[in-house]
Amino acid sequence: MKHSLLSVLTQKSLHLLAVLLLLVTSVFSLPQAAQAFPIYAQQAYDSPREANGRLVCANCHLAAKPTQVEVPQSVLPDTVFEAVVKIPYDTSVQQVLGNGDLGSLNVGAVLMLPDGFKIAPDDRIPEK
Repeated sequence: MKHSLLSVLTQKSLHLLAVLLLLVTSVFSLPQAAQAFPIYAQQAYDSPREANGRLVCANCHLAAKPTQVEVPQSVLPDTVFEAVVKIPYDTSVQQVLGNGDLGSLNVGAVLMLPDGFKIAPDDRIPEK
């Protein structure tokens, strides 16, 4: 009786160990769909800046690229102006997309304007 109970427990333990091993192996070896989206930052933070002035995007990204910003020194009221943000980076570098394919990098910037500024309506934005 003891021998059969011991063999049954050993068999059950081996089955449990095999299932756990299969589960752990599949988690690390099979590709998983990406579950993070940039919209998360917009929903998680009230302001794009932390109290210390750092952009919240740096919490998820490296934030190590230099940027070049071209804006006018002064703007009159009710005037449409252009702000150009340039981020030089290697365009041959690719990232893994949500479906597992390779694609171009998502590169962007947050431009914070003073209170009272807003995006111009479409009819006031020039075609260029």
